[in-house]
Amino acid sequence: MDLSAEVYACCEIPWAATTIEGNYYSVQVNTHFGDEHVAAIVAMTTMSPGTGFGEGINPRAFEGTVMLFGDEKPEWTDRSEFSTPDAQLPRTSVSLTFTLPDWSQLYLPDKDGKPVANDSVFEEFYDCILFAINQALFSAVEDGPIFVGPISHGDIIGDGLVRLNPAISNEPFYVRLPASSPLGSYSSQREGYPALSADPGLEFSYYELGSSVAVRRLFSWMRRSVLRAHRREWAEAIVAQQAALEDWMHYLVCGIAADHGFTSAEFASAGFEEKNAAETFGILSSHLGGNPTVASNAQKTVWRNRNSVVHRGDRATEALFKETYNAALSLQDWSKERLLIPEIAGRHPMTSWILHHEDAPLSLQVKTAVAELLEQDDLVSLPVVNDRRLLTGFPPRNIRRPSDCWGKGAKVPRPFG
Repeated sequence: MDLSAEVYACCEIPWAATTIEGNYYSVQVNTHFGDEHVAAIVAMTTMSPGTGFGEGINPRAFEGTVMLFGDEKPEWTDRSEFSTPDAQLPRTSVSLTFTLPDWSQLYLPDKDGKPVANDSVFEEFYDCILFAINQALFSAVEDGPIFVGPISHGDIIGDGLVRLNPAISNEPFYVRLPASSPLGSYSSQREGYPALSADPGLEFSYYELGSSVAVRRLFSWMRRSVLRAHRREWAEAIVAQQAALEDWMHYLVCGIAADHGFTSAEFASAGFEEKNAAETFGILSSHLGGNPTVASNAQKTVWRNRNSVVHRGDRATEALFKETYNAALSLQDWSKERLLIPEIAGRHPMTSWILHHEDAPLSLQVKTAVAELLEQDDLVSLPVVNDRRLLTGFPPRNIRRPSDCWGKGAKVPRPFG
């Protein structure tokens, strides 16, 4: 039985994803539906470039503050640009098409046998669509200096619309791609900026995590932090930066777990998914050795700043974001430097490969083994701890404690597990 379905979706996003000179862009990208990889074709057309929107002084404001009182025209207004009152906010129409491998779980029978929407699977479906758009935007950045950013429900102008055509019936039906209220100052409606621009001193605060493809959650948070910062939405940028760093640390801990022979069942029973940021950093620092004080303080700074704007209602500022951003980079730099040490890399080859790929200080035999492992078709990503690890040159199986890395009696901040 063929349970696939053709999908066509369309929505609008509130910034210019392309330039006026080339207002159309199309690309094929890889997305996901659950653990299934899906190829999608995404097309973007800029409906309004946002020219004059959010720039200069609105003439109505000038009339209300100067002309209304009959004041002489201030000299500084000659150096100021005036935006037009009818300037439209930037917006782009996005459409995409792909084949859904199995649509049968989108609806489940209720007690009367009537089909009802399966909310959790629909969220996977929406994520499939939104991530495809996100990947297309990121592809556009690589091809030219145009405006981009990550996509979430809060980025859609009104609801989108999705057309599904199941192969089994060839009878299309339509569902909504729901929008949600933007968070906080995201409603500022500022025009986007090139996300890879070095002009403001901002760049992606991560290192390319090897060749693993399923890093969507991590990359999404990191791209989101950069976009929010470019739009000067400091609270959202700080929250996204902390989420990105926590995901980044968890990603490395997954590599450490694989290095020490944890099976999927053991990984779950050890409760790694439930670890908080401090515990995750404890595991990371325990295995990377050295003096983790600076990195530990950096992790605490990121978490403290996030809490200050989320729980205490402190005013988010550019200075607070930059402190958060620099602290995250400091922790990442420390991890990167530790995993360039041959002794540490030798005990944690997968983790070193995650950060350094071909530059990891590993023997050719180990590099080949890691590369072959990651090329297996049934591996979704490195964080899926593998049950089949017969790789020569790796540490013995099931080394659970960092003391086994550094010798008996070694003083480490936290045990592994």
